[in-house]
Amino acid sequence: MGNILLGIWENAPVWVWPLFVVLVIVGVMAMRDRKSSVIPYFFYPLFGLSAVNAVGGLSHVSVSWAAFGISYLIGAAGAFKWQDGLVVERIGWKMTLKGDRVTILILMLIFFSNFVNGVLGVVAPQVQAGLSFAIIFACVLGAGAGSFTGRALRVITLKGRVRSEVRP
Repeated sequence: MGNILLGIWENAPVWVWPLFVVLVIVGVMAMRDRKSSVIPYFFYPLFGLSAVNAVGGLSHVSVSWAAFGISYLIGAAGAFKWQDGLVVERIGWKMTLKGDRVTILILMLIFFSNFVNGVLGVVAPQVQAGLSFAIIFACVLGAGAGSFTGRALRVITLKGRVRSEVRP
């Protein structure tokens, strides 16, 4: 087991580790209540582009894309509804958001799914070539990528929301 982990550490591309650190920082920052601009949400759907190459490289292409598309839509719909509960206030191009742990979970899920895909391609290509793996991998990436699109759509389409003061 130690040799496998050492091999992964030594043979992973150099850019993987800085990307991991950036994703952890983004995820940890999302855990705090914060004020934010709406503008970054216009770019959230671009997170889905990171999945396109991985899904396109799977062995069962048509099934993989179908699984990706369906899970993308489910992830987008779920995140659209969920994001509504995170927006405390939106006035113009500024908003106040509740912190959440789901963002880091989704970022890590996508990161480690891609990482596992790369490792399996080297150590167990027969597993990576299987239909079950292709469907599961495409669904995980699709739901994760779709969730960023759903969140962006909710923030962008929200016309305005003023924080309501609760008085005892």
